[in-house]
Amino acid sequence: MENIAKIVFTQNNGERIGYVLDMAVDYQTFEIKGYYVVDDETESELFLKKEDIVSVSDFAVVIDDSINLEFQSNVSKSLIGKYVFDDKGIFLGNILALKISKNKIEKIVTDRCEVSTKYVSNVGNDVVMVEFRKKNKIKKNKTFHRVDGDNIVSIQSMKKPEKISLSPRYYVGKMVDCDIFGYNNERIISKGEIISKNVVDKAKKHNRLNQLFFAIKR
Repeated sequence: MENIAKIVFTQNNGERIGYVLDMAVDYQTFEIKGYYVVDDETESELFLKKEDIVSVSDFAVVIDDSINLEFQSNVSKSLIGKYVFDDKGIFLGNILALKISKNKIEKIVTDRCEVSTKYVSNVGNDVVMVEFRKKNKIKKNKTFHRVDGDNIVSIQSMKKPEKISLSPRYYVGKMVDCDIFGYNNERIISKGEIISKNVVDKAKKHNRLNQLFFAIKR
């Protein structure tokens, strides 16, 4: 991602401060406000405003003076690795990368799809929730699904979920290939878990039987 892991040093005395840990993002607008910098000596986390950056190279971020850095006590957790779910509880994958344009995150890229950030409704500690407008209809394509009009999400090798009404015996003994979350975003079934009748009942209780079906390791 943009400038992550680059060293940070001052222009006035050539002092190395540390390295860029992550981007500081306003999750209301998805604008990049600056960067979180790890101090080499104290290992504390500092906030560097984007406007205080003098220049950026392939290896370093140059600032005028270390006085411009602000101590940060509560660093937001990176988007990378978070789970993405839509408002129907459909799992859209784990975030692998971010697409940035003009100082703003335009899309989040998961191992299953790409989603425009304008459809993100909530960014939690572990889960990013997205909500698509009802008027958008999904049409089939040979290689991926695309939402009409705006290319909101393109999903490769991901079928549109259908209502699953298989016997519990179909599930029992199979392995789950990803975590499944309940109504309150709590993890109810873990990746690698062997499905039992109790697991099936739990999925039914949280209306996650569709997800359980598609999460079976094949």
